[in-house]
Amino acid sequence: MKYVVKFTLLFTILFFLNCSTEKEQSLLLSGKVIGTKTKSILLVKPNQDMRFDSLIEIPVENGEFYFESKLKNPEAVNLFLGEAKENGGGRFMPLFLENEKIDLTIYSEEEFDKNVTKGGNLNAEYTKFKQNFENEFNNRIKPLQDSISALIKSNEYNSDKAKLIYAELREAKNQDEKVVIYKKLDDLEKSEENLSPKAKELDNKIKPIYKQQKLFQQNYIENNPNLVSYSFFLNNLIFNKENLDVNSAKKNHKILSDANPNHPYNELASNLINAIENIKIGKKYTDFSAPDLNGNEIKLSEKINGKVALLDLWATWCGPCIAKSRTMVPLYNEYKDKGFTIIGVAGEFKNTDRLVKFLEKEKWEWINLVELDRQNNIWQKYGVDGSGGGIFLIDENGIILAKDPTAEEVRMELETRLN
Repeated sequence: MKYVVKFTLLFTILFFLNCSTEKEQSLLLSGKVIGTKTKSILLVKPNQDMRFDSLIEIPVENGEFYFESKLKNPEAVNLFLGEAKENGGGRFMPLFLENEKIDLTIYSEEEFDKNVTKGGNLNAEYTKFKQNFENEFNNRIKPLQDSISALIKSNEYNSDKAKLIYAELREAKNQDEKVVIYKKLDDLEKSEENLSPKAKELDNKIKPIYKQQKLFQQNYIENNPNLVSYSFFLNNLIFNKENLDVNSAKKNHKILSDANPNHPYNELASNLINAIENIKIGKKYTDFSAPDLNGNEIKLSEKINGKVALLDLWATWCGPCIAKSRTMVPLYNEYKDKGFTIIGVAGEFKNTDRLVKFLEKEKWEWINLVELDRQNNIWQKYGVDGSGGGIFLIDENGIILAKDPTAEEVRMELETRLN
């Protein structure tokens, strides 16, 4: 009987020791940098903006760095050198964080391909995928990409029409002039007149390979619904939404959310899909509430129902956004008493000091609201996350008439509807 008691006591001690060890398991990220004098390493999560969001920044001292954290869920991040924050971007490396020991060797941006990651099941899985992907496609796609680079270098990539517009862009004196020129470039691209004959030929050869790459990735997602697959899916939702099929996106979301229950990516992906599906011409606008500068909560629907409205998502740090908004001032003054209104929402960070000074100077008379630190996810709901904003023209029944219309296009609608 004594042996039974002793064995039970020993088993109980070992059980609690194991539980304690599991609870204490954390992410231990360490490494060294080679060939760079960077002072820090940045870890940027999906949908973060490195210009404003609070990032994980790991100091580098004597060429080495160390970071420890207890993660609630595994996460995908992009690793940048610290200078990227000041430069507005740079080369990055995908990295998967788990409550495990991970060791990195990071080189200068020019040699980022030499970076080494050791540790973590997800990092090993990503490395395996990357190798298979490169083995499948590199020999076919790299020569075409090199040929495109050569055309760009020799100034033979753009069509003659595009070259003239780019010359206009270089001569533009301010952001207001550039907005008009950017519209010309967009129109040229939509009409497929932006490329030279040589560039078109290469483009036609490379497009089928891109389709095969998408299918390769899709097969991987369906057969491996892990965080590596989720990172691919989120990147497509954020950076390739114009070319996504909504039904396919919903299918992937179900596969990934079922395999990763309670992960924060599930809500993020859902919001992004809803924006792709709903923020379209011919669909009803998405309602939201946001405060004005006095802290009063304003509901969009209460201000625009029954009116033709322009929803202007902008920011004081976004030059093109400001230039577009300025072109709407004459329209507002002319039609504000005829059933037209503008609701501006400024996407600001940390505080509204800059916004207050800006509006005092510009004196925009329409309702101005603020989205501080993405607290209402308005940019996400309207599918413009990661950008300065967007403009949406909405009719008196709440139907979206146009996305990012010019002042001339808005005027045409107002003349038809309100005169």
